[in-house]
Amino acid sequence: MLEIVTPAATSDLTTLATAKRELGVTDTAQDARIADLIRQASDLVAQWCNRSGFGREMLRQTARLVSPVDVIVLHRDLGVTITAVTEDGVALAAADYERGGVLLYRLREGARVPWTARLVVVEYQAGFVLPDDAPPALERACLDLLAGLWHGQGRDPAVRNETTEGVGAVGYFEHRGDTLPLPPDRLAALERYRRFHL
Repeated sequence: MLEIVTPAATSDLTTLATAKRELGVTDTAQDARIADLIRQASDLVAQWCNRSGFGREMLRQTARLVSPVDVIVLHRDLGVTITAVTEDGVALAAADYERGGVLLYRLREGARVPWTARLVVVEYQAGFVLPDDAPPALERACLDLLAGLWHGQGRDPAVRNETTEGVGAVGYFEHRGDTLPLPPDRLAALERYRRFHL
């Protein structure tokens, strides 16, 4: 079970100033609209990566064990900092466990041993301090999406092309829920932040 003790202050992957610079906007008349687009674009990136967001949160993960296990798998994997681990209500010292990516191991005299307690509670922070510490790939994807939303205001995003010769015709994009309207190099840069286990 994962509990969010302190939610992220923001999910925005870029700042208003950076977004305005990207769009070439110099006045403040559109600030509210641009702020909305930042939130929307940030959410689109998070959804594509199968995440609720990238902001730094304080978390409490509880494992109720019915039998010994070799490892506890943390539910979050970005920017993890463990602050406390308890077994059946008893706090462990930092030397009593070690983390390898999302895997948390129990140590005894420097050797890995199974977790045998009935209740293991792990408190940790995970995520990035946004928007200032957003990784460049995430911020770039957000800005690209934001620019597309900004320049596409007032038009149907599903329309690929329109022909007015003769009778006329409208061509539509095929909608795929697992894609973002980004070039392949941008999507490739996002892959390292994508989760395939939800």
